[in-house]
Amino acid sequence: MSEEEIPDVNLKEMMLDERTKNIKKNMEKIKHKIVIISGKGGVGKTTVAINLAMSLASVGLRVGILDVDITGPNVIKMLGVSSELKPRVDSDAKRFYPIDGPLKLKVMSMAFLTLNPDEPVIWRGPMKMSAVRQFLGDAEWGELDYLICDLPPGTSDETLDILQLIPDENVIIVTTPQEVALMDARKTIKMSMVMERKILGIIENMSGFNCPHCGEYIDLYPPGGAEKASKDFNIPLIGKIPFETEVSEQGDQGLPFILKYPKSKSAKAFKETVNKIREVLEK
Repeated sequence: MSEEEIPDVNLKEMMLDERTKNIKKNMEKIKHKIVIISGKGGVGKTTVAINLAMSLASVGLRVGILDVDITGPNVIKMLGVSSELKPRVDSDAKRFYPIDGPLKLKVMSMAFLTLNPDEPVIWRGPMKMSAVRQFLGDAEWGELDYLICDLPPGTSDETLDILQLIPDENVIIVTTPQEVALMDARKTIKMSMVMERKILGIIENMSGFNCPHCGEYIDLYPPGGAEKASKDFNIPLIGKIPFETEVSEQGDQGLPFILKYPKSKSAKAFKETVNKIREVLEK
């Protein structure tokens, strides 16, 4: 074959096509894919993601959780999984295996791939998007009932990539009653609608607080914002999780609050939310 007869092949495009096929094969083995997104950081999105995953795993379902926040991964810290663990790699098959977490939860995060917890991931968009594709396509997730994807805040690279790569995913919007958070949450709702993704509903986190001294209920922020967004976009408000100091403490200690404090108001509210999600997806 002469040089003139050699086809013009872009190796990167071939690799991308192969990985896209692998993503499709992987996702076909997973019954329900749930993407947890928010427009703003600090609203408790990761707290919602890990407690949702643990709630589902606690009743015997096969569950995986993917930390899609490439530059700020917090999932394994809040699950109590050591960052010193490293995914097992099958070099021949060009596959790797997520880490086994509590309750047989399959966990994958960029935090497993950094040398130490303080090491920053200083990557531009294309590198982050390549990592997301590897987590979805090259990881051996196997057959799962649920895959929970915890995304970084905003409507940028990782969020856009996940919404494009998993067409049958279900979206949950997490917000607080704070007006600034709701402004950004509305943008993520519109983004999901533009991309024609199914929105399961809105979860309002830190929706109120019971005084530990007098027991009086206190609104931390002006109430009603999530209800208004729910009506404006015709999306169900599937949960209102109250603020409890134990919740944040358990996140730092690496134990989801639904396991540590199953009788707390937050745990009860969260279990009701999980039941609503399962009713919709498993009916």
